Amino acid sequence: MEEAMVPSLSAAGIGSRFVSQDDVETAKARRDEQWKAAYARLGMEPPPQQQEDFSDGRSLAEKLAANKIAKQEEWEEKTKLANQFRALEEDEIMFLDSVRERQEEEERQRKEKDGEEVQNFKEAVAARTSAVNNPPPMAPKPVAAAPSKPTPAPARKKGALKGVVVKKKAKPAAAASAPKEDANKDKDDEEPGAKRRRISEA
Repeated sequence: MEEAMVPSLSAAGIGSRFVSQDDVETAKARRDEQWKAAYARLGMEPPPQQQEDFSDGRSLAEKLAANKIAKQEEWEEKTKLANQFRALEEDEIMFLDSVRERQEEEERQRKEKDGEEVQNFKEAVAARTSAVNNPPPMAPKPVAAAPSKPTPAPARKKGALKGVVVKKKAKPAAAASAPKEDANKDKDDEEPGAKRRRISEA
């Protein structure tokens, strides 16, 4: 009874689903012959066949991890600091030397110019201090030989001032304000409780 429950591989339904290794090899050989015949018709030599990967017994996860590690190592090798620099070529060296020489020449000229300006400044300061400390001797005034005649004043033209009215001078303002001050004094004297003001007489 137990044997009846296990299906037989020779049965038509199950046995037709499986392919034997011999069938796979014959199909592969037939395909290779067809490729060779096709290349022979074109007059070309067939490319070398790829070798099949043999199974090394590792799982897919292990193979992927190994590939990832290999790629990471390759990337690190490319990005190493030593690989990022290259030696300068001859024309680059010549260009950089010319730039450096030009900069040194400009710096030297600038220092010379600054030195000259500082020297001129020091000389000017020294000349100024010596001029202040040692004034030049004063030359004696020349004595006049003979007094010259006074020049007559130019004559005024009377016609130029025609129609001008000359006013007489008025009395000084101090004399006019004195009577007012005296009147204010009298008023203060009359009122005994009022504040007294001093009025200075001018």
